[in-house]
Amino acid sequence: MKTTTINKYRLQFNMRNLGKVLIFGALTLGTINCSREDLMLEPENNITQTSFYTTELQIQQALSGVYSAMINSSSRGGYDVNFYLLASEVRSNNYTALSQNGNRDYYAINRFQDNSTTEEMEILWEDAYQMITYANNILARIDNVPFASEATKEQYRSETRFLRAYAYFELMRSFGKVPLIEKPVSPTEAAAIPRTDLATLYNFVTSELEASVAGLKNIHDAANKGRITKSAAHAMLGRIYLTGSGYPLNNSSYVAKAKDHLFAVIQGEGQFVTWSPNYADLFKSANDNKYHIFEIQHISGGLSQGSYLPSYVSPNFGTTDPLYNAQSSLYSSGELGVSQSLVNAYEPGDLRKAVTVKTQFIAQNGLVDNANYFIKFREPGKVITNRYDWPINFPIIRYEDVLLMYAEVLNTQGSTSTAVPYLNRIRQRAGLSAVPASISAADFTTALRKERRVEFAGEGIYWHDLVRWNTGVAVINQAAAALNYNFTITTNDYLYQVPLSQIQIAGYDQNP
Repeated sequence: MKTTTINKYRLQFNMRNLGKVLIFGALTLGTINCSREDLMLEPENNITQTSFYTTELQIQQALSGVYSAMINSSSRGGYDVNFYLLASEVRSNNYTALSQNGNRDYYAINRFQDNSTTEEMEILWEDAYQMITYANNILARIDNVPFASEATKEQYRSETRFLRAYAYFELMRSFGKVPLIEKPVSPTEAAAIPRTDLATLYNFVTSELEASVAGLKNIHDAANKGRITKSAAHAMLGRIYLTGSGYPLNNSSYVAKAKDHLFAVIQGEGQFVTWSPNYADLFKSANDNKYHIFEIQHISGGLSQGSYLPSYVSPNFGTTDPLYNAQSSLYSSGELGVSQSLVNAYEPGDLRKAVTVKTQFIAQNGLVDNANYFIKFREPGKVITNRYDWPINFPIIRYEDVLLMYAEVLNTQGSTSTAVPYLNRIRQRAGLSAVPASISAADFTTALRKERRVEFAGEGIYWHDLVRWNTGVAVINQAAAALNYNFTITTNDYLYQVPLSQIQIAGYDQNP
């Protein structure tokens, strides 16, 4: 596990510098054992347990570490690469794994050949429990720490509860039932905690987020941009409730709750959330923390806080291609391409297509290569130190997602005509014609689902949509058949296998 010492940046809390403040793993003199033989539990170093978490500054630094867990979670990359690219986007029919590299898991994930020993499953499990452990350490101690302001203490507590609930939600979407650990525990205690049923997990994460709203700020000053806000909590609750209303939980009572929280975000437009009139502006590092509601923070400069994602999904461009960057080659050109199915999903004139995918590029041999790749997060002309050093933030929840989820809820509740303007706002910015106000509920569902696919392509949303709509089996099997892939899936494939190491340690049951 990467560690760092307290440095000259320790008194700052600029979200662009989270990783430089303190990566919570060193915390003065101690380190945390990050082996696969535990659930990322209580740090064993006595100094960490007894000497830290005693001042407001130390709680602030520890909270920085919880945020940083999304960036420095594993050697493969942060949450954007692991949860949203490999475990989500690559799983869907937006991607096509073009060749098999024994050192990479994306081919197995894309072709549904993964199993309990697939390394990526270990990474997902460990990364999320790392964040949960960091959060548990704060929440177990913050009550006894004096603060100059009780409002600040409650803000830090609320941000920590949000991040812990968010990590559990990602675990739930990946593995279904997972052990619910709410406080620092020993490895022996952790091994005795069984996988918790999905309904209980949903109750936990939603209650945690509901409780966090009051303590969060509506907006932060420039030095703290990127921290969690009330809008982020409402948006995350909207996503979680809407997810829980679909497959496999199918809790219909969640629909109304999703609606309330999504509308709370919409009411804040212009004051607490910002609409971008230009789709391309959403994916420029100069606009980080301007348009998105909750995003993973990245910064370049060789500080190990940059994004891996743009280089992960791009080919080895030749020197004459406009997107060439000497430091940003992929592991091996041509391994991970965009499906023709996604390319074909864009309507003629859709302005989002050129921002999202590149269907022709100049290769290293100087010749034109007709192949499809994502370019949404790649910025021409950026000077970076290596291919893992891109400065652009990754959006976990965008305002556009809130608008389309709200439209989906309205349509579900029989208010299709009221939902139409929200869908058309997205379409018209993309340069497309409006859908008619008289559209049927069924046709609106089809239009909205298509719109979500192209609007959020490359952002790790589409696969989870397919699961909660329970259309994933039909969509994936149809795509596999069209490409002559020798596999079919069932609803069992909506979840990943629990890592074998965790089963061996704790005796968990395995997903079917």
